[in-house]
Parts: sequence; C-alpha cells; structure tokens
Amino acid sequence: MTENKIEKEIEISVKRIETRQNEIDSELTVLSKQIKKYTNWAWTFVIGGGLIGVLSIFWYLCKNEETGFGINQLGDFMSGTVAALWSLAGLFFIYIAFLGQKQQILNQQLEIMYSQLEVKYTRLELAGQKAEMKEQNSTLKQQRFENTFFQLISLFNSIVNSLDLRNSTTKAVTTTGRECLNVFYKRLRKHLTEIVHGRSSSNDNLSSATINQTLKAFSRLYENEKADLSHYYRTIYRIFKFIDNSDIEDKKQYAAIARAQLSSYEQILIFYNCLHIHGREKFKPLVEKFAIFKNLDDSLLINERDRSEYEISAYGE
Repeated sequence: MTENKIEKEIEISVKRIETRQNEIDSELTVLSKQIKKYTNWAWTFVIGGGLIGVLSIFWYLCKNEETGFGINQLGDFMSGTVAALWSLAGLFFIYIAFLGQKQQILNQQLEIMYSQLEVKYTRLELAGQKAEMKEQNSTLKQQRFENTFFQLISLFNSIVNSLDLRNSTTKAVTTTGRECLNVFYKRLRKHLTEIVHGRSSSNDNLSSATINQTLKAFSRLYENEKADLSHYYRTIYRIFKFIDNSDIEDKKQYAAIARAQLSSYEQILIFYNCLHIHGREKFKPLVEKFAIFKNLDDSLLINERDRSEYEISAYGE
C-alpha cells in the first residue's frame, strides 16, 4: 500500500473521529446530567427514609405508652415507608450504574477509533521507513556496482598497459601498451594478405577478401598471440557481461564508459573476435545490445561489407 493511500485513509479517519467525538461528547453531557439528577433523587430517598426511620424509632420510644404505638406498628410503618423509599433509591442507583456503563462504552468506542488511527499512523511510518530503506539499498547497490565496475576498468587498463612485444631474436621489448594492439591489427592484415594473395605477395588490397578468409586470418593471429589476446578478450567481455547481469538503471551509461576505454584498433580486433568462434555466441549479443561499435572507424575494416555481419544496434543506430 502506498504512502498516499495511507495518508488519505488517515485523513478520512480523522474527520470521522472528529464527527463521532462531537456526537459522543454531546451524549456524555446528557448522561452526566442524568446521572447527577438521578443520584440526587436516590440520595434524597435514602436520607428521607433514614430520617423517617429515626423519627419513627424516637416516636416509638417516647410516645408508645400514650398512643399505643407498639413494636408491631413500628415494624409495619417502617416496612411500608422506609423500605419502600430505600427500594426506590436502589432502583435509581441501578439505573445510575446503567448510565455509567453506557458512558464507559461511549468512551471505549472513542478509544478504539483513536487506536485504529494510531495503527494507521504506524503503518504510514513503516511505509516511510520501508521507502527510505529501499532508497538506501538502491544507493548501496549502486555504490557496490560502481566499485566493482571501476575496479574492472582499472584491471582492464592494467592488462592493456602490461602488454609488450619483443624482438624474436634479441628478446628486447619493441612495443608496449596499446601500441601492441595496433601491431596485432597490422599482423591480422598480413595474415589475410597471405591467405588472399599468397605468402610472397606484396599486394595489400584486401577488398576481395571474404568474411571467412578474414576469420581464418584472425584464427592465425589469435593462436600466435593467444597469451595476450585471450586475457584481453576475457576481461573486456567480463566488463560488459557484468553490466548486463546487474539490476542497475541506465546500463548503457556504464557501457559507454567501458566503450570509451577502447581505441579504434581495439574495436576492430573485438569486431572480428565477436564474429569468430571465440566470441560469436556470448560476446556478439552484448556488442549489439550496448552499441559497442558506435564510434567504429570504418576505414579500418578489412571490408566495408563486414558491417552487415552485425545488427545495426551494434553501431548505435
């Protein structure tokens, strides 16, 4: 139940209590007057009966010899007057008790209504606390996600920065960091040139290369550079998979941050990796979902026709 609905219920209950309280106050005022009136009458009969009884006894003690007012007459007189007056007073007291019970019932009705109102206020407070806790949980969840996400980004950049290529003869480091990925791209084109034109060919025109030939060249590159590329691809895939599996809002915002870490050559290498057996099943759907190739440099594609291998969503269209 929403807070607005509870607040509306409380507003209705308050109005109902105010109306009923006015009615009960009027009834209690009438009952108080009746109780006071009947109490006065009851005590009047009690006192009157007592006075008559005292006077009768005094008369009996003082005048019985002269008037012949004996004990029998005294008993008959008192039972006919004093007892009758006190019985009537007893009826009044019983009626007063009934009126007092009615007062108590009216007060209990009012207490019950206030208790119900208090329950509604408690529900409103709990609903507010629940909404606040939900907001806090959402904030904590967002913070936990962002901490892990940026740790993955940092790990990815560390992996890229740790790349190095060595001279096959001297073992000296020739290339480091992101420049290694530029070299991998050039090696991909070299492998494809050998497939399309032959090993000894110097023709670097690859416009006639088919996608199958390109993927075959990529397989050669991957096998030769597996130590570096496998780690690289697994990490960047895990970043986008982590975004996809989360339940945060605006996932594309974080996907854009991850995409911004990629150079033009990296995007091309990921492009062909996701068409290859290593990435087609799991990574390619994420590429299309998060528009990873939104800023793709088409001039680096082996063949312009290769764009059609992806849904247009991969390019943010």
